[in-house]
Formats: sequence, C-alpha cells, structure tokens
Amino acid sequence: MRRILPVILAAALCFCSCGKAFDVLYRACMFGTMQNSEVMLGDDGCTYHFTNLQDLEITLPSSGRIVAMFDVYRQVEGTGNQYEAELMNHWVPLSKEPVICETEEEDEALGDDPIAMGDGWWSGGHLNMAFTLLLKDVTTVKHSVNLQIVPGASADTLHTVLRHNAGEDKVSVENVDFFKEHSFYASFPLQDRLPEKDPVVLEVKWLWDNEWHTVYTKISR
Repeated sequence: MRRILPVILAAALCFCSCGKAFDVLYRACMFGTMQNSEVMLGDDGCTYHFTNLQDLEITLPSSGRIVAMFDVYRQVEGTGNQYEAELMNHWVPLSKEPVICETEEEDEALGDDPIAMGDGWWSGGHLNMAFTLLLKDVTTVKHSVNLQIVPGASADTLHTVLRHNAGEDKVSVENVDFFKEHSFYASFPLQDRLPEKDPVVLEVKWLWDNEWHTVYTKISR
C-alpha cells in the first residue's frame, strides 16, 4: 500500500488477546472488499474469514468496500494467504466511481464547499482516504462528495479534485459556530484509469479554510 499522508491506520503485531484461548498473530486495520457477508479480501492481498459475527450480532455487507479492524489468529489450513480473524470494529466507506464533467453545469453541481483530505492510501486499485466535512449537529440536508478527474492537464499525471456540495448547509462567517468537523472514510476506484505498465503521478486537490491544498504520489496498477 502506498500512503499519501502520515499514518492514522496502523497494524500492531503479536498481540495477546485478553480472555481468549488463542494467541493473536497480528492486529490490523485496513481497507478491503467483501467477498460475501463473512469474508473480506484485504488490500494487503490476504483473505480474512470473520468467525465472530454471530457473537457480535452484526451483519456485514456481502459486497463492496469496507474498513475493518480485526485480530488474526489462525491461517486457514492448506492456504498461503487466507486467515481466520475476529472482527473488532468496521466502517462502510463512501464508495463511488470518480466523475468527469463535460459541461460547466456538471462542474458547478459538484459544489465548492469545504472538504479536507486528512489521510490517503493507494491500495486495492482504489484511492482510499479519511476526509473531513463541516456539518451541523442536526440537519436534514443531503451532502454529496465526489472525486473529480480533470483530464488533459498533463499526460503523466492523473489530476483529481475532491469536491463537496453541502446543499443548503453553506458555511459562512455568520453561522460557522453551528458547524463541527466530522470525519469519514471514502474509497474511489482508479485502477481502470491508469496505463497498463507505466506508473503515473496522482494529484489530489481539495478546498479547505478558503485555501487549495494539493498532494502528489506515484501510483501504478
């Protein structure tokens, strides 16, 4: 995995699980893709079988992206990279295709409200990130977040912009005290936008605190 900004998700090795009859091989928190409601293909290339979902009384999505925190305690016999694990926590990230605008109206519809990329990873063919929005504590307004691809600026760079449309929840000097920062996960598939062999530079821009911020990293399929 390639990290774009400093780490906020980390793996800690060789934990002993309190009250368990087994030793934990390692503890991890990572993005992955659900294969069914109990099995996740992690972005590290390993497959994790969650064995304690009935005890937790939760149901995971049967497909799509997920962020999972879990303890790995046993390798599945006869496999090289499949493991049994106990889920500790999970989050379902915003996951959607990036967009390319063909008209000014489409561009305007993406919005120019504040959004901040707090951390980013390139893994599993996705741009994965933690991002922050300013939201009211109580609101019925639907916000939209998109990753916009801006074509044509440079052949060796994939130019992207993180966009936020707050609808009627616009932040202003007069009402800013009614808003608080809230953080979320997102995962945008970009592998199909990359050349077959050569790496490209990924540029990510976002508007926060009335300033444009930009980060760059090299990525490849």
